[in-house]
Amino acid sequence: MDGIHLRRKIGIIGGGITGLIVGIFLAKEGFKVTIYEKNKLLAQTSSKTTKLLHGGLRYLENLHFNEVKNGLNDRFWWLENFPKHTSKLKISIPFKSIYSIAFLKSFLGIKLYEILAGSKNIGSSNILKLHKDDVSILKNEYNTMLSFFDGSMDDISLGSELIQSARDLNIDLLENTEVTDFERNGIIDGCKFDKIILAVGPWSKILLEQNNIESQRDIDFIKGSHLIIDRKITSGLMFSSICKSRYIFALPYNGATLLGTTEEKVKHPDDAKISRIEIDYLIDSFNQILKKPISVSEIISSYSGVRPLIKSNDNYHKSSRDFYIQENKSLLTIFGGKWTTSPSIARKIVTMI
Repeated sequence: MDGIHLRRKIGIIGGGITGLIVGIFLAKEGFKVTIYEKNKLLAQTSSKTTKLLHGGLRYLENLHFNEVKNGLNDRFWWLENFPKHTSKLKISIPFKSIYSIAFLKSFLGIKLYEILAGSKNIGSSNILKLHKDDVSILKNEYNTMLSFFDGSMDDISLGSELIQSARDLNIDLLENTEVTDFERNGIIDGCKFDKIILAVGPWSKILLEQNNIESQRDIDFIKGSHLIIDRKITSGLMFSSICKSRYIFALPYNGATLLGTTEEKVKHPDDAKISRIEIDYLIDSFNQILKKPISVSEIISSYSGVRPLIKSNDNYHKSSRDFYIQENKSLLTIFGGKWTTSPSIARKIVTMI
């Protein structure tokens, strides 16, 4: 079987996490894989995440049960296969009272989150009562914490190991090689492949249309921005933003705090630059719960990326992070997805090929 596969050539356009993981899975099955990346591997959207490996607790509000379950399965896969670069992380949601709809909704959501994880659950939730004399960064009116566990990663060291794995599998990694011309019959810039995988995140529809191929899915270009704050925290926090329509994470990050993320619609995937409005939004949201407010002067750095969200309704805040694979003869195009669920995408691609 491997001998047959080795004679089959796969060309992957896009060297983000999805393209890289798909390439590794295919190479392990015996296919000869070439990855084209216009910049550096894992340098675009894949490097602009919240550094979490998760099913997406908040997606339960929109009833995306299958998507969350896939994410929880893949969370376990990452933690099990890359223990040097990943770990489980305790995340707590602060409340002013347990006698509230918000607390009940979060409690039930977390319990469902654990049920969906099944045997791959990585830790039990807990309710912690806070007292005024506790050493806490939170305002005194927050007297209860509801905690759960998700996965976190060092995406730089993890990415380096994945790239080395690709090299060890004899995958041709063509960095700084932009592909603009391809055909549904397996041609990339004049080179023939048995299959082409288009794994370019938010650029999927743009590249399809540039090559006169109809896109079966539309894309919302949703920018997510993060701040690195010069504050040290020992575990993660999840709390409502100032607009109350979504959640913000404050997570331990290299001795500082990673704060994110925003959701802002932009016109193009290249529009990935944090705005002053986003900075104020993140800081003001965090300051809602902090005893000692943070200021702009404590910002160490920031970064932004554009997510490849499949358009599903008028409210992009409720869009799914699930994926879809479009097939046109020898061309497979990946829409959507995220770092955590790239193994699920890879398994699907392997099955289709």
